[in-house]
Amino acid sequence: MPDEKRDDLNEQQTGLNEQEESAPEMLAPSGKERSSQQRHSPQHEEVLKRKTLEQSEVKEVLVFFKKYAKPAAIAIGLICAFVLIDRSLKFTRFKKEAKADAALMSAFDVQALQAVVDDYASTPSGPLALMELAKEQFNAGQIDTAEALYVRFTHEYEGHELASQAALNLITCKMAKGQYADAHRLYGEFSQAHADSYLIPSARMGQAYCLESLGQLDEAQMAYEDVIGNYPNTVWANEAEFKLRGLPAR
Repeated sequence: MPDEKRDDLNEQQTGLNEQEESAPEMLAPSGKERSSQQRHSPQHEEVLKRKTLEQSEVKEVLVFFKKYAKPAAIAIGLICAFVLIDRSLKFTRFKKEAKADAALMSAFDVQALQAVVDDYASTPSGPLALMELAKEQFNAGQIDTAEALYVRFTHEYEGHELASQAALNLITCKMAKGQYADAHRLYGEFSQAHADSYLIPSARMGQAYCLESLGQLDEAQMAYEDVIGNYPNTVWANEAEFKLRGLPAR
């Protein structure tokens, strides 16, 4: 073989050897090496942390649900039961009150009024029926019965808006029974206890009448004049003027 060809072949072989020596440096990393690089990647670690946290939160929610879901369901059931019971009671009370109102509207004698008092005492119609029954008994001359009914009203319906009227009517029963001194004193106590009441003119007239009945005419005259001066142009003033004209001359 000529020397020139031999030199060319040697150069080619040398180039191939150099390429083979540098080739390993150019190869891509193996699967194990890639896995190692990904495992140590900050982004990859952050993803893993998030997944671990999410799984932990899900477990906590499940534990909470298992622990409190049943008591919560029981509580909701009880609330629903209470609401239904309350509505049922309100509906029942409404029906009873409607019956009581109808019974009171159709009560035209003491027997019917007494039935309303007995059957519907806990409804708004109960105290109204009791007051009406007492008034009917008073007008019928059954003063003791009326007095007992007014006493009952003041005890059973102490906070009712008609309680003060019942107390005043109770004093009037005493006056009607001829207990003028006691009635006069009680009218005075009533006036002091209910100074702003619309019933004061009636109490003052009761006092004046008791004084007249006791023969204390000068005091009675002053009491009637007091009503006229303090409550002019009222039915009470007209009544006081009428009573003044009827006083015996002195």
